[in-house]
Amino acid sequence: MTGSRTYRAELALRRAIPEPVKAVVRVLRLLKPPPPGAPEIPQELLSGCVMLANRAALLDHVPKGGVICELGTQRGAFAREILARAEPAELHLVDVSFAACDPSVMADPRVSAHEMLTTAFLPGCADARFDMIYVDADHTHAAVKADIAAAKQKVKPGGLLAFNDFARIVRPGLGQFGVHQAVCEFMVEEGWPMAFFCMNGEALYDVALRRPPA
Repeated sequence: MTGSRTYRAELALRRAIPEPVKAVVRVLRLLKPPPPGAPEIPQELLSGCVMLANRAALLDHVPKGGVICELGTQRGAFAREILARAEPAELHLVDVSFAACDPSVMADPRVSAHEMLTTAFLPGCADARFDMIYVDADHTHAAVKADIAAAKQKVKPGGLLAFNDFARIVRPGLGQFGVHQAVCEFMVEEGWPMAFFCMNGEALYDVALRRPPA
């Protein structure tokens, strides 16, 4: 119950902060020193990686009728792709708000919407529950590391832990993207191989790691 009260309080606080204040906070983030460079990924963790044209093609490599979780869905654009292309039995969407999400996605009987922080949702899920967890929430280094820590045991052995915007960006107006840093650290520390690298016209690539067999 304590964890539940904590995330609800944090969620209420985020919603209550005026947008101008949020903008100032984003600017202040730019003043923080960036994290150190990502570690080099051992070649053996990359040798079996398959290049894909885009992130939608990744969904052809997820078992049909599976259980998928998307952390951060915003308007539901990729959730629509998941429903149509991966044909899951269950799609769990986690976001701090679904106000902007496509009503057709929300109305799909396969969809369960969880309005909470990503790191609050995952601990309540059974281990090895999901065929794929797609991480597309807060892109800062610390937030992605927290999502990885919460998600890694929830992916089935042989399942996928995928990431949107595999990039490192420190630029005014964009803030810090620490996805690349966090993913590389995780691969080196825990030995999950990269299974798929998804191209993107804006060079904000997606990657998917495969959980090693138990």
